[in-house]
Amino acid sequence: MLRLCALLLSVWTLAAGICQASAETRVALVVGNASYAHTTALTNPLNDAHDMTAALKAIGFDVVEATDADKSSLDSALRSFADKLSNADVALFFYAGHGLQVGAQNYLVPIDATLRNERDLQFEAVSLDFIMRQMEIDREGKTTIVILDACRDNPLARNLARSMGTRSAAVGRGLAAAATGLGTFIAYATQPGNVALDGKGRNSPFTTALKRHLKTKGRNLNATMIAVRNDVVAATDGRQVPWDHSALAHDFYFIPGDTPTRAGTVSAAPSASSDDLTALQARLRKLEEEAKTREAKIASSRLDELKRRAEALQEEDRRQTSRLFDLMRQQGQAKDHDERVRIGRELLDLRVDQSRRSQELARIRQEIEAAQPRADQIAAIDKNQPARIPPLTPTPDPNASAADFAQVEDVRLEGTEIRSFRAPNPDACRNTCATETGCVGYQHGRKIPVMGTCTLFSKVKARHEDKNWRSGMRGAPAPALATLVPPQLLGQKPTRTDRGFQVFESASLEGEQIKMAAADSTRSCMTVCRNTAGCTGATYLAKKGELGNMCTTYSRISGAKTGIIGASALIRQ
Repeated sequence: MLRLCALLLSVWTLAAGICQASAETRVALVVGNASYAHTTALTNPLNDAHDMTAALKAIGFDVVEATDADKSSLDSALRSFADKLSNADVALFFYAGHGLQVGAQNYLVPIDATLRNERDLQFEAVSLDFIMRQMEIDREGKTTIVILDACRDNPLARNLARSMGTRSAAVGRGLAAAATGLGTFIAYATQPGNVALDGKGRNSPFTTALKRHLKTKGRNLNATMIAVRNDVVAATDGRQVPWDHSALAHDFYFIPGDTPTRAGTVSAAPSASSDDLTALQARLRKLEEEAKTREAKIASSRLDELKRRAEALQEEDRRQTSRLFDLMRQQGQAKDHDERVRIGRELLDLRVDQSRRSQELARIRQEIEAAQPRADQIAAIDKNQPARIPPLTPTPDPNASAADFAQVEDVRLEGTEIRSFRAPNPDACRNTCATETGCVGYQHGRKIPVMGTCTLFSKVKARHEDKNWRSGMRGAPAPALATLVPPQLLGQKPTRTDRGFQVFESASLEGEQIKMAAADSTRSCMTVCRNTAGCTGATYLAKKGELGNMCTTYSRISGAKTGIIGASALIRQ
């Protein structure tokens, strides 16, 4: 009884799938371009298009067919196809003819294209991205199939490359891999960057295999393309390998089962009209605006995530550095051999982890640096703001805001940045801060490589000695730099004064760490501090073991510990 129920359930599920497949709406646009006016004519694309149209019609597609289409005819065919997409469960685009890639973007070539220079691409060719956006927009959960037999050798691409001079490398061979949205399947006659064969028979090797295998009942799209790939590889002795990329959300069958599929229809692409072209151009502009909006959201979200990750890594690095220094002190004071070995292993693990984190932080900072200009550019565009003539801004008085700020030389600020930009002089930087909402301080670069850089701050957490900068704080004079000699060392006489540093033996410093570095003596640690921007003091720890002697530098000194054997506190005078 259980076996009978299971069998009935399986039959019911299969029948439901077949009924659903037979009831789905299928539309297709088939384009075949062969008779090119300004480049080599092709033999098979017209046959490829006619045969694919017949094959798709037989399995239930309503096909719009365009052959030997010039730019206006191709635009009109796309418009007719686009009008059918909103109600379609399955949309398929097949193209046979010349195509090319420029800057990793694919373009399909109408028969009247000349492509004398790069600007001609936007006017004379059709972007594959545009076609795919048309097929994907407002079609969530539906199936989109793009099949390109357009990787044939193209003299127009070589002519375009010659016209582009030093940028000729942007013109690639064959077609490039294209990004797809969810529910989209894209197939190429050969792998990206390679050239497909036109064939010596009625059809190209790719279309010959495709039209044969799409008639196989009960075979899904992925299995169909595997069969096509095997046939083409065999027919071309391995010179051509069809390639595909799938982001399908569910299986698709050209012929889902033994139930007969209804026949589709075929209509010729309508002739182009000025109204069609205007409407198509307007739709293109709308799609481009929507794409820019999506890019803006993605870029902003990605940049925020990178910054949050960088801050988390920096905080973890500060915590680990403090832990590392504590362990080094413990190891120096430990008398038990096993305890020293245990601490040494933990130190080694911490250093490995710190090195990995440092590499990851460097990578994230590079990504932030690369993403920031694009994010700034997008943020500056407010497409909802109507165009208007900006008000006339009077020339600012360079001394207008001087009384509101306390400016000092050789001081760098640390805190929450509002923005950075180029300013011709400190007055311009200060005046910008005076008019910027929430700005409480600014700094202006004095020396290369930061010369002329103005940074505005909404919150200032610390101020550091740095000859590369001058800075100013709004309102009352800013607090002075942190006292260099911490309370624990006040009243104590330095062991010695050496090279501009007060040296306190058997003492270590605490505060905001800048970095840790290897050093073989106190003087070597002094050199490290002098060469580190913002360093006001350092701790030199002489120890034995795998890690060697260490120098820790500080931007701000908040305290000190005494009685530390092998340590020396170095405070700049």
